[in-house]
Amino acid sequence: MSSPFLQALAQPRPDPGGGAAAAHGAALGLALLEKVVRLEQQRPGREEKSGFPWHDLLTRVRKAAEGLARLQEEDVRAYDHLARARTKGDPGDLAAALEEAVACPLRILHHAREGLDLIGEVCAFCKPHLVSDLLVACELLGAAWRSAHHIARANLPLMPDRSERENQARELAHALATAETAFLQVRAGLLHRQPWL
Repeated sequence: MSSPFLQALAQPRPDPGGGAAAAHGAALGLALLEKVVRLEQQRPGREEKSGFPWHDLLTRVRKAAEGLARLQEEDVRAYDHLARARTKGDPGDLAAALEEAVACPLRILHHAREGLDLIGEVCAFCKPHLVSDLLVACELLGAAWRSAHHIARANLPLMPDRSERENQARELAHALATAETAFLQVRAGLLHRQPWL
């Protein structure tokens, strides 16, 4: 494992953990999407012929990737805050830490979903031989938001306020359901465009 993040992830310590790994997985998907966008953008006259704003899309993909990099770091801080709050035993601090321990993976889920929306935009305009890379990106993003959902959900039982716990559970379930619906639609569009022998 040459990646510093993967080396850190493999260590027998609490952080980085599953939330940061989910953000990293989504970043991998966005890196593949960026590759496709840059390849299409390099084609002579491509933007003018297709009428598709490749340059603008590249900016949006990079912005989404930067957001995921920040969330990867935020997740480590959120987990550290939660661990310290549990040790300290201050109910107010623990409630704030738990709120962030659920909110950060939820933000990762939303960012991964945003990446899926970007794939959906590219799908109709890229060359058919690049669709397989978009399918891999789609699967990575799907795994990322499902993983982020698991991490957020794992922290819910620790919330002392039942009403807040139930509200967060509903929000998480809704976010996952809408992401899954979008995922199936985008993947179906990609599979429809994939060339077959």
